[in-house]
Formats: sequence, C-alpha cells, structure tokens
Amino acid sequence: MKARSLAVTLCTLALGLASTTAHASNYPPDYDMCSLTETLYSGPFKVIRDFVDPWDEHYKLTIVYDGYLRDDYADDQINFYVSLNGNSAMLDALPGVNDDAYVFLDSGPRGCFWCPNGPNPNSSCDNVTFEPYQSGKWICSYPSAVENHLFYWSHDEFGGLNAWDIELAAEAGGQWDSNYGGNFDVRFEPRSCW
Repeated sequence: MKARSLAVTLCTLALGLASTTAHASNYPPDYDMCSLTETLYSGPFKVIRDFVDPWDEHYKLTIVYDGYLRDDYADDQINFYVSLNGNSAMLDALPGVNDDAYVFLDSGPRGCFWCPNGPNPNSSCDNVTFEPYQSGKWICSYPSAVENHLFYWSHDEFGGLNAWDIELAAEAGGQWDSNYGGNFDVRFEPRSCW
C-alpha cells in the first residue's frame, strides 16, 4: 500500500513540475513559434503567408501590389479587394519600402509587452489589474474586426488549417486592376509548420 501511495505522490509531483516547466518559459503571445513563410504570385500581386503559431491559429498575411495603377496613383490611394475563402473586404494599401503598395493582416496578438506586478516606469501598465500572486502579464493588441472576418474560414471547426483560396484586385480612382473582372487568385494548401 505504501509503495502505491509513494508512486502516486511521485507521479503527481512529476506532472506538477511538467506543467510548471511548460508555463515557466513565459513567451509573449505573439512569439513566432514556426518561422515558416510561403510566397505565391498572381499577376501584379505577391502574397506571403507567415506561420507564427499554427497551434493557436496565428498567421500573418502580406499582400503586395506592383501593378499599373501605381503609375497614376499614390500607393496610399490604392485599395485592395481581398477575399479569403469567401469572406471579403476592401482594404487601404500602404506605401511599401520596396517600391510597392501593400496590406498587412495578422490573425493573432501583436505588439505584446510585459507589465510586471509592482512598480513600473511604463505608463501603459498603469491601469492593468493582476490576479493574486501574479508576477505580471502580457498586454497585446488583437485583430481588428476586418481581420477576424477575413481569417474566419482559415481553419475548420477543429482548429485544422484549411486551404486558403484568396482572390485579389486593386482599385484607385474608380479604375480596377482585376484580371479583366475575374480577380487574381492564389491558393495556399493546408500544411504543417515542418
């Protein structure tokens, strides 16, 4: 009886240590666990999917445009029509550093910073509340309503990655670069991080 009790105690202790170790790393929620990127091209568009943390359904999507609308319009006057698995939005482009227009989308937390529980010179932590005995917490920004809408069908109901069928077009001043009304398209197949 004593041997069994000792074995149960040791097993419980080992499980407790394992879970403590798993949480002790304290990586920020936006930590890039995968570092895999895929790039596809269609017409004047380049589309980059970045796997940040597939286990938490966290991906980044960058859409780059280098088409003829840039000859007559500034990059920040261009809008992108983007559809991901049927959910679509019109997005304002930004001027890129590589002489292109782009849109950046993120399905997870970003800009995370640590607020320690105690004196803190960072005024962003002034109104943060802590649980008893909590040493601190990560404070992050989260996806916009548009990002949540676009990434809605990126995964199935069990958290598995779906194929991503993406349609694209660019618009500025009422003119469209849309593959003659058919939209440009790319397809990212489901895959794992490795």
